[in-house]
Amino acid sequence: MKNFIFFTFVSLTLTACSNKQLYQAGQDYQKSECIKESGTAPEYNDCVSADKKSFEEYEKERKALAK
Repeated sequence: MKNFIFFTFVSLTLTACSNKQLYQAGQDYQKSECIKESGTAPEYNDCVSADKKSFEEYEKERKALAK
C-alpha cells in the first residue's frame, strides 16, 4: 500500500510538471512563429514584448471553464 501511494504521488507530480512544460513549449512556439512572420520592426517588438499568461493563470481559467 505504501508503494502504491508513493507511485501515485510521483505520477501526479510528473504529470503536473509535464503539463507546465508543454504549456511553456506551446507559448515559446507561438512567440517564435510570431517573430518569424513579423514583417516590420514594430510587429517584431510586439511579438518579443507580448505579455503571456502564466501557466498558473491558464490552469485556473481552464478549470473554471470546465466546471
